[in-house]
Amino acid sequence: MLTEADIAKLAELHAAATPGPWHSRSMDDDLCMGAVAVATKPNTSGDNDDLCESTFHGVVAATHIQDRNYVVPVDGKHRENAELIVALRNALPELLELARHRAIEAE
Repeated sequence: MLTEADIAKLAELHAAATPGPWHSRSMDDDLCMGAVAVATKPNTSGDNDDLCESTFHGVVAATHIQDRNYVVPVDGKHRENAELIVALRNALPELLELARHRAIEAE
């Protein structure tokens, strides 16, 4: 069970991080082929898009960059890891509120 200190630390991390919502994006170009990233902007084109050379995408993290093996998870779960990061980040405000309510009820 989370302690009050745990909840406070998560709230601190939440406040310091790039605001959500976050989205998982498949990105591809000549320099960063096969990239999977977490970004503040969704991919609205439906296609893989260019990761390098632009801040337009709002990338906050990468779970896979295939070319030259810059970022390659040992278990190959780059898509799953990106989806988990996105889901937890987007749910964090509500999870913190729920944890605070449960802590108050437990007193």
